[in-house]
Amino acid sequence: MGVVRSLIPSMFHRRLLLLAGLMAIPLVAMLVQLGRLTIAQGGELREEAERRLVVRTWSPTVRGAVLDRAGRILAADRPSYDLAIDYRVLSGSWAESKAGRYARRRHAELWPELGPEQRSDLVDRYASVFSEHINRSYRELAEAAGVPETELSETREQIVAGVDRMFGSIVRSRRASLERELTRGQELTTEIEAEIDRRANRPIAEMTRPHTLIAGLDDPVAFELIRRAADTVPLARLQAPGLEPEDWTVPRHPGMTVEDAGRRVYPFETVVVDVDRSTLPGPLRSEGTESITVEGVATQLLGWMRSRPFAEDAAHRKERVEDDSRFAERVLTEDGVDRGRYRPGDRVGSSGMESSLEDDLRGLRGLTTVQLDTGRSTTIDPAPGGDVELALDVRLQARVQGIMAPSSEGGPGLAEVQPWHDASGEPALPLGTPLYGGAVVLEVDTGEILAMVSTPSFTREQLASDPSSVFEDPVRQPHLNRAIAVPYQPGSIVKPLIICGAAKRGNHLPGERIACTGHFLPNSRGIMRCWIYRDRFGLTTHSAQLGHDPTGAEAVQVSCNIYFYTLGQRLGRNGVTEVMRWFGVGRRFDLGVGMEYPGQIGPGGDPDALEPSDPIFIGIGQGPVDWTPLHAAESYATLARGGVTLRPRLVRDGSPPEVIDLELPPDAIDEALKGLELSVNDALGTGHHVTIDGRRENLWDIPGVRVAGKTGTAQASPRVVDPDGDGPEPAEVVREGDHSWFVVLVGPEGGRYEYSIAVVMEYAGSGGRVSGPIIAQIVRALTAEGYLRNVG
Repeated sequence: MGVVRSLIPSMFHRRLLLLAGLMAIPLVAMLVQLGRLTIAQGGELREEAERRLVVRTWSPTVRGAVLDRAGRILAADRPSYDLAIDYRVLSGSWAESKAGRYARRRHAELWPELGPEQRSDLVDRYASVFSEHINRSYRELAEAAGVPETELSETREQIVAGVDRMFGSIVRSRRASLERELTRGQELTTEIEAEIDRRANRPIAEMTRPHTLIAGLDDPVAFELIRRAADTVPLARLQAPGLEPEDWTVPRHPGMTVEDAGRRVYPFETVVVDVDRSTLPGPLRSEGTESITVEGVATQLLGWMRSRPFAEDAAHRKERVEDDSRFAERVLTEDGVDRGRYRPGDRVGSSGMESSLEDDLRGLRGLTTVQLDTGRSTTIDPAPGGDVELALDVRLQARVQGIMAPSSEGGPGLAEVQPWHDASGEPALPLGTPLYGGAVVLEVDTGEILAMVSTPSFTREQLASDPSSVFEDPVRQPHLNRAIAVPYQPGSIVKPLIICGAAKRGNHLPGERIACTGHFLPNSRGIMRCWIYRDRFGLTTHSAQLGHDPTGAEAVQVSCNIYFYTLGQRLGRNGVTEVMRWFGVGRRFDLGVGMEYPGQIGPGGDPDALEPSDPIFIGIGQGPVDWTPLHAAESYATLARGGVTLRPRLVRDGSPPEVIDLELPPDAIDEALKGLELSVNDALGTGHHVTIDGRRENLWDIPGVRVAGKTGTAQASPRVVDPDGDGPEPAEVVREGDHSWFVVLVGPEGGRYEYSIAVVMEYAGSGGRVSGPIIAQIVRALTAEGYLRNVG
């Protein structure tokens, strides 16, 4: 202090300096704040200010269509639009808010001197002008839409009354909860009461969003109103006495939006198909053609929509925009606005193709931008979503689904327990029990999937009205896609694959003969037996049946277990693992239709955990190995291509197929195909015929068609349902028995194999007796749809 006095001896100057220092403190604070606003937050605040000077009006777009390979529309938007008005306009609070802002601005100099009543009178006077404008807007909207004005008025009153009731109920609930939270048993003070009032009376979401005033606008009306959405008009009566006149413009239709209310339609969800009953097995055969109504066609593949987006939808789209520059270039405006971003009420693909193709199918909204300070307007027209073409043939899909439907669901009766299904005459399930399964029809040359059916199916109406029947039925389980998502042991359909894989690894020589002794273990005749070594067949062997030890082709023909036990033993753990992986086990195909099961080998999918006996059982498709009908169809198509795999595809996007050459020995492939041909074309083949009432019926009496294939009967664990979990009620076995397989290659007579078909029927028993008649009808369906034409 003494230093200061010595430097500034005058008391006046010292006081002056002190006063200057005190004045500098707020000045420094102001400079700091100014620096923060202009430097640290300048860009952000400038953007906010610019946003306030910009009015963006969105116009709706349409979602792309999904087409089948013939151009049939499987899913498409049916355009429809709703006219919605912001609740603040409907309730009158918009007019009051606008009037208050106008009054304070126009009378800024006098406003501090006005009393509450004078201020209220001014606001009321201007509010009447804004209210009159809103009423004029309603009249114009009613005229444009051809709706009586009284109807609009009634709808508006109902909306406001409904929101008021909801708000009152929520306020009461909030108040009760807040009183418990804030008082905690203490006395309710004035301050707490004020805080409760403030928090309890917060607006609810329904008070801040648009509500539909007119539903189902015609396209011309909707497009006219969309055009008007950016229009503004002056309010001349707002001119204040004694003040300079000025333009004060407002939207022509305050709070109006035209919302996309279109429905997603699926024209082929229900299809009528014909079945020629003269081609069915004897007990089901009759003259003439029967029409079958098939419901839920391709529901699991196409999927369905939901009525609102989730947070993960927005997050996925944001990530796609950030990571995919080409996608961002397509969807973003020059100033970085995503025209396809999700807004409340948007419909979103929820499952199947609708979900996986969401970014492709989703359209881009149109955008009109008005710069309020300059009046400059720019418009970007809406862009519809892209159409997607599938490899699927929906008519064939419907035919296959109809063939696989039990008679209780309109089917011809093949997919239910029949007397001829079990050779012993005692089927595991009662006669007439519905059977369910999966089927795949694959084009050999392209890997395209023409049909992929899982039964039972369901409709979207059933999903909406009774979801428990879709997701909680323990027996039918319609939500499961049995063609790609359920694991099944393959059984004997792997035998031709084992021949090829063992030959490549040097564990088998094409043409090699192996004796069928009826039982694999010399000193244990009761286990690891050949299927023909049974009392009802006289404990015979295939060597005895053929008159010589079978070759590989003959072993496939008659499905000799001993032959393939031997190859499995030779391959060992590493060998069977490698062979099964060559043919797709452990691989997902990423079709985009939901969960896909990749298949696995080894306990829990661990090949290293295989027991010494496991490779022997895997040689006949049993033990710890499983896959899906899609894997089965592709593995047989691989044989037809000479050992080349193609990744199966549902979407025809023009991209080349993923190709892998397994480099299988050609003579081994020839032997495997020869065995498949004998299996269905020779009377000794397991897939040649079914025996009904002691009479053989040839499965493949189909003119102009070449067929090769293999049956399989795979062991399956019973399906058990425990009704009360760990409760006292006992668990119930709802399904038991073997799974029934049949896989075929088909082509025109005299030509090469063009299609691979795989069928599995759960807990159905014999592959030949159950799946045989079903797959034969699928081949007839291919012919009926023009896919198998005689090359001669």
